[in-house]
Parts: sequence; structure tokens; C-alpha cells
Amino acid sequence: MQFIVKHGRYRVDSSTVADREVCQTMSAFKKRSFAQAVALFVFAGSVANAQDGAGTAPAPASADQVAKELSNPAGSLASLVNNLEYRSFKGDLPGADSQDTWLYSFQPVLPFPVGNEGRRIIFRPLIPVPLNQPYFDSSELGFDDDDINLGDVTFDLVYAGTEMQSDESGYLWGIGANGTIPTATSDNLGGDQWRIGPEVFGGVVRPWGTAGILVGHQWDMAGDNYDHSVTAGQYFYAYGLGNGWQVASGPNFSYDWNADSGDRWTVPLGVGLAKTTKLGSTTVKFQAQAYYYVEQPDSFGNDWGLKFSITPVIRNPFLRR
Repeated sequence: MQFIVKHGRYRVDSSTVADREVCQTMSAFKKRSFAQAVALFVFAGSVANAQDGAGTAPAPASADQVAKELSNPAGSLASLVNNLEYRSFKGDLPGADSQDTWLYSFQPVLPFPVGNEGRRIIFRPLIPVPLNQPYFDSSELGFDDDDINLGDVTFDLVYAGTEMQSDESGYLWGIGANGTIPTATSDNLGGDQWRIGPEVFGGVVRPWGTAGILVGHQWDMAGDNYDHSVTAGQYFYAYGLGNGWQVASGPNFSYDWNADSGDRWTVPLGVGLAKTTKLGSTTVKFQAQAYYYVEQPDSFGNDWGLKFSITPVIRNPFLRR
């Protein structure tokens, strides 16, 4: 998430991959009613797919296997990820320690199979809908909030695979690109830039679960004329407890190469609990995570947060019937 100091020359950045929101946006799309319609559309679409029994993807035999596959960023299951996040903040700006925010985000995960060796192309767009976003107005020397709006849409497109060396052990990998599309509907929620860069990830699959790391970088390509150079990533782990339960989390970290030295790093520690189960004929993963940020921008950054996710598995539109 990137926070812009409005009406001034200072830019305060606490970018992360997980939400990949950026702050300062296109004023051309500024209507709150449009953002509310988008939020309603993506939420209704995910609920409709979750309730459609005929749309459920063929899943492995047990809840543990489904949970393990959903925790694999190179996995074969199509899903609709719905996140609701709460964050508190701290920093040197006046009033920073009293700020907090809620964010809803929607992310369809669509793997396209390639060949017969477990390779696939995976497309994951992330649509953020901030419900109340604090920003610092330097003309007022204080914070204000933007209500429900659409943030900048981010995405990754990777070629990935899971290489199994036995029935339960192997490794996972992926290589591709990630980017940002300037879709934000408020001047305080986006960067008004097209951005692109490389992305790689790797990890292990073991009888107990999965673990790994994802790293990407983005540069500005077009739009507002300021330099953007941010390396961001996610470390992830999921330890199976049996019967669809997991200890699992995926915190996002970032490093802004253009920020002042005290504002470059955002590094959280995360822990979570997940449960994968059947609701009717649909398999759904429920997850709760808590984050504490051991590094954040000195001026304004994340302090701690909570994240709740509901992820129904859907029929993969790219698989043969």
C-alpha cells in the first residue's frame, strides 16, 4: 500500500505485494458509485460461483489434499479468493499512530494447463476495494479518509509447475511477470502509472505441507512522471494438521529503492489458521491471519493487521470436461 502526502512534495510509501494498493490515482474515474458497483459485482460473482454446485472443480479425494493444493502458488485448482483486511499504522507524521483501515480484495486464480507434465500458465489479477483509506494532507497537516473506492488493479502472469519426486515430496517453481494497471477512483489511492516487471517463486512440497518465497519487481512504464522502483514479495507456509486444518500464512514484504533510507523496508511476521471443508458440493477454504510489522517506513507505515479469507474452489474453465 502506498500512501501519498496530498498537496505537498512528500511521498510516503509502504508498498506491499499482498494488496498492492498504490496511492495517487487517475482523477478521471472518480465516482464513488462506480467503485461501489465494482465491489458489489466482484463479491456477488464470487458468491454465485461458490453456490453453483455444477461449477465446482474436480478436487482431490481429501480436504487435506485440497488444502495443500490451494497453498501451492503453482497449483492446479481454480479459485476465487475473497479477502477482508484490517490494518493499524504508526509513524512520524502527525496523527499517524491513530490511523487504521479496512480493505476488501478479490482475486480469481485461473491456471491454464500446458502439456502433460504438470506445467501451467497462471493468471492472478487482484482487485482492491479500500473501504476507508487514510491519507496525509500536508496543507492541513493531518490525516483524512477516503471512503469506498476502487484501487489500482495488480496482476501476475506466470509459467509454473510442481515437480514431485515422490507421492508427497517435491518442489514448486514459477517465472513470469507482474504489473499494475492505473484503475483507482480516488486521487489518494493509486499511482496513476502503468507498471511492469519480472516475478519468480520457488518452494518445497513435503508430507507436512508447503513453504516457499515469491519475489517480484516493478518499474514505471507510463503515466505520471515520477520514478517507481519497488521490489516486493511474499513468503508463504502451510503446515497440515489433518482434517483440512492448517497453520498457514503468506505475509507480504517490500523494499522501495527510491524512498529515503528510513522509509524503504516493509517487513511483517505472520501466523494464521486455515480450514478447508465442503459446503454442499463446493469446497471452500477459510483462513484467518495476524501480522506484526517488524520493519515499516518511519514516516508512515503498517503496525499490525488482521486478514480474513474465504476461497471457494470453482470449475477450471480451461480444463477439458
